[in-house]
Amino acid sequence: MSLALLLLFALPAADDVTSGPQVGATVPGQFLTVPINGPDAGEETCLYCKYGNAPVVMVFAPKPSEELAKLVRALEAAFGKAPEECTVCAIVTDPSAATRRELGKWADEANLKRIVVAVVDPSRVKDYELNAAAGATVILYSRKVVRLNEAFKPGALDEKSVERIVAEAKKHLGAK
Repeated sequence: MSLALLLLFALPAADDVTSGPQVGATVPGQFLTVPINGPDAGEETCLYCKYGNAPVVMVFAPKPSEELAKLVRALEAAFGKAPEECTVCAIVTDPSAATRRELGKWADEANLKRIVVAVVDPSRVKDYELNAAAGATVILYSRKVVRLNEAFKPGALDEKSVERIVAEAKKHLGAK
């Protein structure tokens, strides 16, 4: 096989986007968010610190979107039977008042009980190396090691992708 063909197979597809810490890497660490719902709503909280070594699904997005809302609703529906120490966090890197209102509406409409929706200033998660071209970055980690990372360009988080993420999250969290 020629070098050109080998390089072609080694390169990611044009639609791929890499974002966040990759599988096998240690999660970069603490950062303060402002949860929109849950017991810490409105208070600066380090979700990374709060959930420690437990299995976590952390979804980062630059702004609210319908595809993110669908993923959050699907995760909430699947997450109900996961052990209490596990969690799912959806974190939007636009801390504006408009985003907070929109996320609050989501949390209320979806009756979120186990998923924490939060906002964070992007400068606080710079060590996470989130790609600005990603519409969503999904990271599953436990014991502070990344077990799965999938990043999606805006508009690419379709029903099939949501189903796959939910299935992986259920296995990761031990949800039945």
